[in-house]
Amino acid sequence: MLKIAFDRIDVTPVNNGLIGFTVPEKEEPARDSLFARLFLLQDDEKSSLIISLDYGGLYCSAHDKWRKMLAEAVNMPENRVILHCMHQHDAPFVNIEATGYLDLELDWSWFDIVKENVKNAAVALFDKLQLVDEIGWSETRVHGYASNRRVVMPDGSMQVRYSRCNSPEVRDMPVGIIDPMLRTLGFYGQTGELLAAWSFYTSHPQVANEGKRFSADAPGEAVRLLEQKYPGVINSFFNGCFGNITAGKYTSLTDLEGNIKHFGKIIADAVELNLQSMHKVKVERFSWEREVFEFPVRHFTDEELQKRSKTVQAALRAGANYGKLYGEDYAVELLTVGDVKIIFVNGELFVEYQLFAQGLIPDEKLAVVGNCGDTFYYIGTADALKDPAGYEVQSFCRAMPEFEELFKKSLRKLLL
Repeated sequence: MLKIAFDRIDVTPVNNGLIGFTVPEKEEPARDSLFARLFLLQDDEKSSLIISLDYGGLYCSAHDKWRKMLAEAVNMPENRVILHCMHQHDAPFVNIEATGYLDLELDWSWFDIVKENVKNAAVALFDKLQLVDEIGWSETRVHGYASNRRVVMPDGSMQVRYSRCNSPEVRDMPVGIIDPMLRTLGFYGQTGELLAAWSFYTSHPQVANEGKRFSADAPGEAVRLLEQKYPGVINSFFNGCFGNITAGKYTSLTDLEGNIKHFGKIIADAVELNLQSMHKVKVERFSWEREVFEFPVRHFTDEELQKRSKTVQAALRAGANYGKLYGEDYAVELLTVGDVKIIFVNGELFVEYQLFAQGLIPDEKLAVVGNCGDTFYYIGTADALKDPAGYEVQSFCRAMPEFEELFKKSLRKLLL
């Protein structure tokens, strides 16, 4: 028998919390709270803990130590504990190792409080388990949100379509390569009631960030709207391979609150369409598989590092030193629930990797979740990494072109 338990915990920092990578000089009151949405899956043989956070990212020890702490608390293998960050930018990016290179004196007590609260909530889930009779799946095409960030102009130059793009020429170029589908997995109880829903959509989620106040941005607005229509149901979001995807083709430069409400409604409407058109199947258990390979690391000279911003330098140095201490294993995790497959990976991969995975099993139900830990930062395609033009591969990027084939080989083993 498959069972599920869930909870929602406020993880908004209580003092001196990060917005982005640093503490703002003048922090404004939060627009809305940040949450961790926790899900415990259990069948007759095993369990898994999956958490989606309204955070920008968890890097190096911030991810690994928290994951280990949770695994020990709920008595399960570490790899079956997933800490996924939706990647809103008005939220903490926790890279404790990198702050040592930035001469920042940060008070991490807020993070200790968050970790303890989430751990306690995770342990309590075992007393909240409910039977799952069926799961449902549906997909809806989303219009007017995602666009590719890497824009090749008519003169052949590579330009960046940021989340709010101030260049009309760049903004108005074609959408480019995206995954336009929003996918929803629903969990249904013994009397047919919807218990929980996971939705998957791929784009940098922020459409309004200023780095001054906490906000769950468009995904937070979407959840608020869904809670009004589906009281008692916990809706959670998972981002995909969003490394080169933003909403920059469609956002307003000035109406930031309008951006949040507009794009939040786009997401909520798509989820509602999915929930109204679910294809349901009986389910009794889940399975978990993984493939691991050694991450092909790019090593930087001091001269190369000096060409980057201080924040990027700090992140690259932190990643390199952390890898030397603890290894550079890259894991691809596969959760299968009924006839639905979900891939979990570390880092901000380009969307091409997600499209490749879906192309391997085009007639099956598959979602890909990125940013389950962000120790490996941006991961471009082999072509992008060989000719490093564009923001992503010139900034937070440690990958070599060999990553692409190693990753695709792992996907083939898991999915075929």
